Amino acid sequence: MPDSSNDGYAALGHLIKGAPDLLKSILEGSPDTISVSDVSQPDLPLTYVNPAFTKTTGYASDEALGRNCRFLQGESTNRDDVARIRKAIEDQKPIDIIVLNYKKDGEPFLNALRMAPIFDKSGRLSAYLGIQRDITQERLREEKEKTQNRLETLGTASGALAHQLNNLLHPIESLISLHLPDIPDPAIRADLDMARYSAHQAADLSNNLLGLSRGEFQNSSESTHLPDALIRTISLVQLMLPATVSIQTDFRNLPADLAIPINETLFAQVLINIITNASQATKHLGIIRIEIRKIESTRLQISISDNGPGVEKADRDKIFKPFYSRSLSKNSSGLGLPVALQIINNIGGIIHLSEGLIQPDGRGYGCMFTLDLPNVTQGSF
Repeated sequence: MPDSSNDGYAALGHLIKGAPDLLKSILEGSPDTISVSDVSQPDLPLTYVNPAFTKTTGYASDEALGRNCRFLQGESTNRDDVARIRKAIEDQKPIDIIVLNYKKDGEPFLNALRMAPIFDKSGRLSAYLGIQRDITQERLREEKEKTQNRLETLGTASGALAHQLNNLLHPIESLISLHLPDIPDPAIRADLDMARYSAHQAADLSNNLLGLSRGEFQNSSESTHLPDALIRTISLVQLMLPATVSIQTDFRNLPADLAIPINETLFAQVLINIITNASQATKHLGIIRIEIRKIESTRLQISISDNGPGVEKADRDKIFKPFYSRSLSKNSSGLGLPVALQIINNIGGIIHLSEGLIQPDGRGYGCMFTLDLPNVTQGSF
């Protein structure tokens, strides 16, 4: 049976002989990155790169030629992927792989790479052909669509769950309210009052989830008064955290009528998410400090800082993305901070992320979340 590949080589050879510049035009006109490595020289240096290579990577041809293509690798390039490429080269076999590479300016990109050995007519390996395509934007679009689909599914499920939770929480709050006045012990009464407050918050949250699943947010006339709501929320969240976590506050010299345009339940969820996140970051052994300050007549700031490991600059944009989680806990959904950001953004607020308290060993800083919020009161300091 005749070898069709030999016929192809013959046809291509005839074509190139008839038009010497044809192959060059094909390679240099290709939208995909094309490179050729010379197997006759040590370390497989590049002997050709097309214009798409220089455009994609930022390296001029004279910066790339004569070098092994591993210069495109970086600190986050998967070593297993590199090993697979190396093994394919050793076995003189083609490979299709997606690998993380880096441009000259340090920007990472996902490289859909196909490397193929080129043999001459005698069957001897003569070169390696690399065809690469930057698929970063494609992957980002795919991830965005996946996230949107997951959020839509979650919204539908949370709406149904909120309805069931509300039915269960209502009798809890009602029964505590009914019997609370008959409790003579003030300590027990205080504990039950906190339980009632927690049940009320949970019921109100379920109603908000039900509204969010229908595309609604909250009544625009609702507001939360500070620092009273903040004190109540801190008392509640302290019950959720181990005693080894120290929460420090200083709300002295604050007017009692400060208010922000959000209902207390949603505001509490923002604080609970950030505070529990800080507790997890310190492995439940750290310090969390909460402060309020007024920055102008119509705005105030609430800062929540910790002395944990902090957040690397590369991760600061990621932690607010849905389903991203730096926590090792299997119970972490990666939704707490994105929900907090949505709630704050919806009232015209902003969440800043910066360095927090100094770490116990004195070598670095923890993390600080600063809520920049509209102040809807007329009071002044």
